[in-house]
Amino acid sequence: MKDTILTLDRIHGKKNNLYYHSFINTNRFNNNLRLCSNHPQRLNRVVPSPLSLQGGVGGKNNYFLFRVTNQKLYYHISNIRAINRIGPHNEDILSVIIGSILGDAYASNRTGEGVRICYRQSIQHREYLFWLYTFYYSRGYCSNLPPRQYTRTLLNKAGKEYYGYEFNTFTFRSLSWVHKMFYKNGTKVIPLNISEYLTPLALAVWIMDDGGWVNCGVRIATNSFELKEVELLNSVIKSKYNLETTIQKIWIKDKYSIYIKKQSIIKLRSIVGPFIHSSMLYKIGSAPRPRGLDNTN
Repeated sequence: MKDTILTLDRIHGKKNNLYYHSFINTNRFNNNLRLCSNHPQRLNRVVPSPLSLQGGVGGKNNYFLFRVTNQKLYYHISNIRAINRIGPHNEDILSVIIGSILGDAYASNRTGEGVRICYRQSIQHREYLFWLYTFYYSRGYCSNLPPRQYTRTLLNKAGKEYYGYEFNTFTFRSLSWVHKMFYKNGTKVIPLNISEYLTPLALAVWIMDDGGWVNCGVRIATNSFELKEVELLNSVIKSKYNLETTIQKIWIKDKYSIYIKKQSIIKLRSIVGPFIHSSMLYKIGSAPRPRGLDNTN
């Protein structure tokens, strides 16, 4: 079955589209799809799949939006080069990636190949990590090898050992734009157009990673970002979802968190609740806090 790809419009600079990408050779696209599952999915909608953001938002590139009409969504296999894994990427995949990078995951740029998304969670969040793994595996984005257990020794805590699980997605050349957007000189940063990518699913994943239930509200740890970046994230949450939030200074010098006030919790639950894994419902106050979790979880 031949894939049908239609160029809809030149949309460079328009605000009503979440994702952009440069023009690609459609024959190369069709030739490089690989079937590795007997569970192909049907697709009949606009598929946001940015393959390049060279020049950044507002740059000089001409961007196009593609519609993939009534095609089978082929899964990827592990023994092909990353350059051949060119997408398209569905909105749910991109939302989980964006939410994860805002949280604990990181995008690993493999020189000459592409980018993979790396996950690591403590053993206390094993269920959540395996949910993420199943999400990617069911869509052909990682191998059939389950997450592996790891041991970490903290020297500043008298050699105390911590246990957890980790896994990586496949490497995709078509995810290189994610690394370019979120990293500068090896440091994770917040892109100015983050509002376009902070979908309800992305917000839910971010909260599951870095959120916490505090004084009848939700606190999102943003201490890895600069104040101006925290202010941008806070502004996006306020304007996009009409939630009452505030920026709070934490005990780490010059570091801050975002606090979603209790007045907005019902609305927050209606936005992210459908996407929250059952083991993480306590982070939005919808379930009791599990026993044994320390204050950082």
